[in-house]
Amino acid sequence: MSFATHGRRPLLLGAVAVVVLVVVSAGPLQVSRAAGMTTLTFLGPKFDEWEAFIKVANALGKDLGIEVKPEYLPWEDVFKKALIDSKSGVKAWDLVYAYNTWVPGIAASKVFTPISDFLSKPANKSLVKPEDFIKETTAGLEFQGKLWAFPALAAPYVLGYRADLLANADERKAFKAKYNSQFFTRKKGDTVGGKAAEEDFYGICLAGKPGGFLFHRYEMVLVAFGADLIYNQTSMQPTVNSNESIAAAKYYAQLHKYQQPGSETHSGGGTQRVFAADRCALTMDALDNILSVAEVPSLSKVVGKVGYTLLPSQVASRPHAHVADANGPGIYALSQHENEAFRLLARVLSTEGTKELMKEYPALVPMRASVINDPQIKKDYPKMVEAMNAVITGKPWTVFVPPLKEWVQAQEMVENALSAALAGQKTPEGAMIEAQAKVVELFKRAGYIK
Repeated sequence: MSFATHGRRPLLLGAVAVVVLVVVSAGPLQVSRAAGMTTLTFLGPKFDEWEAFIKVANALGKDLGIEVKPEYLPWEDVFKKALIDSKSGVKAWDLVYAYNTWVPGIAASKVFTPISDFLSKPANKSLVKPEDFIKETTAGLEFQGKLWAFPALAAPYVLGYRADLLANADERKAFKAKYNSQFFTRKKGDTVGGKAAEEDFYGICLAGKPGGFLFHRYEMVLVAFGADLIYNQTSMQPTVNSNESIAAAKYYAQLHKYQQPGSETHSGGGTQRVFAADRCALTMDALDNILSVAEVPSLSKVVGKVGYTLLPSQVASRPHAHVADANGPGIYALSQHENEAFRLLARVLSTEGTKELMKEYPALVPMRASVINDPQIKKDYPKMVEAMNAVITGKPWTVFVPPLKEWVQAQEMVENALSAALAGQKTPEGAMIEAQAKVVELFKRAGYIK
């Protein structure tokens, strides 16, 4: 899949429930081994960053006597497949892609051998240098005191904004006077940046596709308004109908008025294509999503015109509140080559290995401080470094998705309610009250509440 079309955190329906698995388990993957080489198999999504990972892994693995053969599946099917095969005793895989929302299910099903098990050996710890990981980015891959996947790609959420327009006092005055709007809005033919707009220009571009794209943008607003992520983690009581949650839903419905048409069909990458086409003033997305389109000359009309900043917040105790993402490869627990898999990950995701990955996938947001602080990286990737320094020094209030196996089901319930509100089928308050009842019933069935 092209980096310009994929978006973060699609919905994984029934990730930990075998009854809804839709991928049929296959027998062990047959791979050939070159003389003297150990072949590792990798199960993951066909995203640009993981194709880059395979390329670099094969280059850096040569002197280790290791090669990697990938098997690509749709993003939402990767964990399903690994779970089926693990339960069936299939030993087909060595490395499997992991996303932070899957980590509770990975831990519960023991699909992976934790990376921290390998780091318990001093020699391995010295090799990996876990103290170099940027702690603001890695927590999502940790659960129950263990690190379940090797940190590879961070995805902090930021605001990307048209610095050339929003820093211009005349531009700001013009759209407020004409449209009585707090968002930078223009119609086709209006002057934008000193020239007539060829198409309508929108205040903000947000992904709104069902399957998690919409919810993941919405949850940034939830935490900014002081709301829980669906439920109170101490009492386990759902709070979808709390005052803070309803306020967030009402605000998001207002934002929708300034979004690009068809946002309900747009993934993260599709949204960034609209932003890069010089049609939006703001976007809220994972940093790598924006970088992979807006800063690529062959794809973008706004290269060099975008500024990056932390998300705003309505609650003083939650400065720049956001929900973070993390991605990385884990070691399949039934792998027959666990030690080789660990050695390869330590090599590829080292400081120097990460720098090689960035040459193949320039939008990669590294999870090592040594990479961010490298003088050549600062020179070659100034926008990424600018944004990550804001994340590190700005100390945003950061939360990862709660470790709850019913999370995806609860998320879908809230997302469907929000979709109905944005479509005008229900009021934001009414939609959240209905969603609350559904989540309460889900939690009762799970035994969390009575």
